[in-house]
Amino acid sequence: MKGQLSIFHDSICSLINAMRRTILILILHLLLKGVTIGQVEAVSIDSLLAKSADNAEFCGSVLVAKGGKLIISKGYGYSHEEQKIPNDENTVFNIASVTKTFTAALILKLQEQGKLSLSDVVSKYYPGYPNGDKITIHHLLNQTAGIPDYLQDKKFQAIDQSKPQTLEEMIAFFKDKPLEFEPGRAFSYSNSNYTLLGYIIEKVTGLSYGAALDAYIFKPLHMKHTSYGPPQNNNLKIATGYMMYYKNFKRPAIVVHPSISYATGAIYSTVKDLYTWHRALQTNRFLSARSLAAAYKKDNPRYGYGWFSDSLYGRLRVSHDGNIPGYKSNINRFPEDDVCVIALSNANNSGVGGIVRNIVNILYQQPLARSFANTPVLQLTDAIKKEYTGIYKFRKEDSMQVAVYLKDSSLFMTLGNQPTFEILPVFKDVFKAGETRIEFYRNREQRITQIWMYSKGELAQVTKME
Repeated sequence: MKGQLSIFHDSICSLINAMRRTILILILHLLLKGVTIGQVEAVSIDSLLAKSADNAEFCGSVLVAKGGKLIISKGYGYSHEEQKIPNDENTVFNIASVTKTFTAALILKLQEQGKLSLSDVVSKYYPGYPNGDKITIHHLLNQTAGIPDYLQDKKFQAIDQSKPQTLEEMIAFFKDKPLEFEPGRAFSYSNSNYTLLGYIIEKVTGLSYGAALDAYIFKPLHMKHTSYGPPQNNNLKIATGYMMYYKNFKRPAIVVHPSISYATGAIYSTVKDLYTWHRALQTNRFLSARSLAAAYKKDNPRYGYGWFSDSLYGRLRVSHDGNIPGYKSNINRFPEDDVCVIALSNANNSGVGGIVRNIVNILYQQPLARSFANTPVLQLTDAIKKEYTGIYKFRKEDSMQVAVYLKDSSLFMTLGNQPTFEILPVFKDVFKAGETRIEFYRNREQRITQIWMYSKGELAQVTKME
């Protein structure tokens, strides 16, 4: 057995060395042709994003940089589809929960200035807050306070999020709820924690949260396209947010009032300004190396102070994503290599996280994630497959119908007079036919009522006939 393992190890080493030689030869070949590695990466990334945009899998702006040099900074799709205004590197988006990286950094800055300590308890700044004498700022920062997330509160879910709420009204959605666990004992991502951090920032600075961001971060770092809430400068290009964005179908989103998302997700910015933020952190222009080390340290599953922290391909990665009606965001940073990937989208159906991960894979010469067409097929019983069968129509009065039927343990679909094709299950209620994605939707009684079909950037919806 030991000899077999040795032979196996030697074979693997030989294979790795051969791969390294191949990559080296390729790089030398490109350099001899006058093409830099950065240019090759830029072409690969642009090709990936252009294809994703054409398939309505991404709409927004992307910036990629390595070692202080830009690889790509570009927009895809439209910031205002109706007026055909394209996204670009200066388009302004709501960055949603990426806001938390600023909230946490501002708290750390106030600690550096001696204005607060992470060991301070909440009751020092909010007298009478329930359990405030055992919840510390540290607990709020790294999501170990045990305070329930106000997003899960039914009263909050019933309000009109486009209308303003006072800070006390927002805190009331979670203030009197029992803790989910003793502070410091577990991890639970909760927007309520960062709402309280915003409150503490206001108490310590004597400024509103938005004014504090301006005074401490945006103005000193010359982030001229960044603001708390939608920018008031009419010259800035603010992207319209869409819940759904396809070539043939658009659904605009409500504009969430900044008092709702507040210190958890109300900042608006551009990919260029967020890169300025990355450079300020990277060069210790805003926080000391000691504060950043604390921010990037994970004391619980993957979360530090305002950053998810883990390792990827043997390198420290700090990241955050965001999702709010009309917008999605993602930033991945590798501080040791000065690598930064930022993607901002004005469409909730954009696969921002997967796109950023594939860009990182390109930068670190790793395989791209499997395409939808190559997703493994699930094994389902005939009884389960029968649930999907039936006749579906775009409208009841239409003569054209979509038929789904079971034959020889396989599911087939026919669209009108078009040729029949097989659909293959890949996830619960999700099927594929080549690159076409077919999703079956259920009602509250778990009965299938609709099919949504996504193909080449277009969406088609049909309803099941009873």
